[in-house]
Amino acid sequence: MNAQLVKNQLSECFYKSLFVNSEISIHPINIISSVKSIIGIDLDINHSSLIDYCINYTNSFEYVDSFGVLDNLTAPPAVSFASLEESLINKDMKESLNNVAALLKVSDGKHIIEFLLEFSIKYRSPAFQLVWSIYKMNLFVDHKNLNESIIFCIKYITKNDISPFSNADIKKKFKFDKYVFSDKSFKDVLIYYSIYNEQLIRYAKIKEYIDINVSFFDFSDSKKHTKTKDEQLKYGRKWISLFIKDLDESKLNPDLIFVLDLFRSALKFSDGKHDKIIWTMLNNYLKYYFK
Repeated sequence: MNAQLVKNQLSECFYKSLFVNSEISIHPINIISSVKSIIGIDLDINHSSLIDYCINYTNSFEYVDSFGVLDNLTAPPAVSFASLEESLINKDMKESLNNVAALLKVSDGKHIIEFLLEFSIKYRSPAFQLVWSIYKMNLFVDHKNLNESIIFCIKYITKNDISPFSNADIKKKFKFDKYVFSDKSFKDVLIYYSIYNEQLIRYAKIKEYIDINVSFFDFSDSKKHTKTKDEQLKYGRKWISLFIKDLDESKLNPDLIFVLDLFRSALKFSDGKHDKIIWTMLNNYLKYYFK
């Protein structure tokens, strides 16, 4: 596939999706990020149908003119990330935008996106999925839509409930190989696994909060039974790309695309360490999905 054409098409979808107001679970941001990554496994595999699906899916949503602007705001004279954190906890979108406008005068907007990712994990916001997708897409588009991305993240963080944070929360070291598969938690666990292994500036704190969050999941499996296919071990992540290419278009849906990319990302960061466990989880999911 033509790499530049794919980038242009997905970049346009991404910009449009920043002005879509929908539920987190079906938001096109997640799908666009997933399609980008699946295609990126091997550009020699023709995914024109997947591109068309992504474009049509994005265009199926109504757009709002804007979630807010960072111009003409009353930026406080002195501001810190602590000020932004407080306004986000209070679910005060206007004050959060004021704080961001001030921070942008002294801080790189890329750092603000990473802070918002840290915040959404620390307070277990359901928006953390979207913020993670925003983070990855901004790398893909070279941070061209940074202000719009920040506004988008703040909107979704402030409109969703968060959980109180306490240093007294029990921490568990994230031992992926001990995770007991659950259809209610596996998506979060896979996202945490990818973030945990990403080289982030705010890595230390983010890792600490993930260790706290995974304590709410079951990591008691001491004897992992793996079930993989020979072609999965042979092709690695490329198997996912080939699987979705050969899939009947009628069976494509946002959740399947999103989940396949979660497994792709986990395999990338596993680098052989947990591959058989990840493939077993994927095969269990596909068995349930296509039953």
